Amino acid sequence: MGRVGTSGKGEGRYRSGPVYDDAMKVLAADDLDAVLTLVGVHGQGAREMNVELAGSAKRVDLLARTASGIVHVEFMKDPDPELDLRMVEYWVRVRRQVRERRTPIAQFVLVLGDDVVAPDRCLEQGREVLRWTVVRLGDLDPDLLLERPTTAAVAALARGSESQRAQVLTAAAELIAATDPGRSRTLLTAATILASIVLPSPIIGTALKEATSMPVLIRDTPLGREIYEEARNEGRQEARQAVSELTALVLRRAFGDDPRIDTVAERLADLPDDERLTVLTTATSLDDLQR
Repeated sequence: MGRVGTSGKGEGRYRSGPVYDDAMKVLAADDLDAVLTLVGVHGQGAREMNVELAGSAKRVDLLARTASGIVHVEFMKDPDPELDLRMVEYWVRVRRQVRERRTPIAQFVLVLGDDVVAPDRCLEQGREVLRWTVVRLGDLDPDLLLERPTTAAVAALARGSESQRAQVLTAAAELIAATDPGRSRTLLTAATILASIVLPSPIIGTALKEATSMPVLIRDTPLGREIYEEARNEGRQEARQAVSELTALVLRRAFGDDPRIDTVAERLADLPDDERLTVLTTATSLDDLQR
């Protein structure tokens, strides 16, 4: 996991930008208790706190009050050499904001990529200053995430191969579709955005189509329209390539192995089927097709 940006040839395009943070915050707004289970915090009744820290322009990604104390979570996609210092600063500012010395503060870093180095403590002169827990989405069990609609939205980021992630996305879409329409639209959009970090758009489109009980909601979103359009374009390109290869085969059988054939076949592949057939059956030489 952790592939973000432009993939290699044949792999499709992977989405970049702050989509991870943004989507995770949407999920926290939907079901905070569910999102906290991703870092191992279980319970009911968690309340989201103000992420803007007093006396600073800084803000944390997620801050919640639970029955056992304060929980702070940072969503990490890219390497950050100053993560340890940021976590210490956040702890100090949260402590000042809470002002309750006996209230414990538990800190977590939820890491997207398995190739991203994320320290779990801050050391100064060999001494430990502060410790937090690092959780990697790629280590989580997708089957457990599929037990709740909100965590299902991140299930495609859990451990598994590309094909397994596509199957998980289909299952997630099925589960999300069973919720009420307004909520399912939000969760499905988040699930698709998160999946686009690790899966090419055509695979996402296919996975969503296989979710038989899913209403067509994702096409109503900008990302959904883009994904479906990319999938259609991918299909058109594959079909055109097949036509070109077949045309080249016909030409080689008729005129021999001429080095000009591939170029001619590419041009003929753009013609309507009936016109291309007429051209192929009436040509007496490759020179006729080049004119």
